[in-house]
Amino acid sequence: MYLTSEWLAYEQQLGGRPKISGTWQEIRTAYNGLCEVIGAKLPPSDLSLLSQDIKISGHVSVRIYTPTQTYPGKPLPLGVYCHGGGFIAGSVNASFEDYTCRYISLNTPCILVSVDFRLAPEHPVPAQIQDVFEGFQWAYENCEGLGGDKSKCFLIGASVGGGLALAAAHRLIESGMRSSLVGVVALAPITLHPEHVPDDFKDDFTAYSENADGPLIDKAAMYNFNAQNGCDEMKDDPYVFPALHPGKAQLPPVYISTCGADPLRDDGKVVYLELQKIGIKSSLRNYHGLPHFFWIFPEIKEGDNFRADTVNGIHFVLG
Repeated sequence: MYLTSEWLAYEQQLGGRPKISGTWQEIRTAYNGLCEVIGAKLPPSDLSLLSQDIKISGHVSVRIYTPTQTYPGKPLPLGVYCHGGGFIAGSVNASFEDYTCRYISLNTPCILVSVDFRLAPEHPVPAQIQDVFEGFQWAYENCEGLGGDKSKCFLIGASVGGGLALAAAHRLIESGMRSSLVGVVALAPITLHPEHVPDDFKDDFTAYSENADGPLIDKAAMYNFNAQNGCDEMKDDPYVFPALHPGKAQLPPVYISTCGADPLRDDGKVVYLELQKIGIKSSLRNYHGLPHFFWIFPEIKEGDNFRADTVNGIHFVLG
């Protein structure tokens, strides 16, 4: 496993390699603590962006980001964002997710609706897929009132949120809403259970062994997540693990990013290779030598490039 000099210097500064482990309660507590530490290092919110929290159903809330600059006669694209956290942690309030969403909304520019989906194990997988599906439906139905362009609605997510974005896309297509979705942006997505990898993917699915000791999340951490969030019981579910879905030929354009030192690197790679094989407009950007979610750490300057590349990826799927 190769790690960049920038990341290795950061590990030296920390005094060791950061890892996620423990029970779901311990993981959630640690995740929230990390949010506080990172939040204290982030710049203040840009006043040229408004955010509003709305409860859209009995169990789903969203945070809406709206640039305050005026674009005369031109409604903005509208994205629906899914946060990370392995199904058991994270929220729209996570400092680094909020920062990412603000950046995307301001720099695309677009209306961004971040879905605060329910968490496992209190709400076992696949409740989160339903919540994101409902979040997109609500955003699309209210698109024009939010200042958005109904012909430019997309799904975007990071880590488990990247998988959720792909899963919700399949759900929308199957429910007759294919025309409502112009593209999907999947950032370091989870798309396969490591113990249920189809033979066609195995040659390209080597990151779990190559990056078994990856920073932040390693092989052991992913097995631990899957044991606690309900995914071990759904290894072959094509929505929980959308690389398995047989309907990829119906997908709109897809932009995927991966992290070179991440056990999940090939979750994105195999989806990209499959999309290329079947002729779906798609693009893959890999960040060699960097771990999962590296962009959330303010000390890692490559995160600035990642955010700029993500905006370019949005424009790629928007056409």
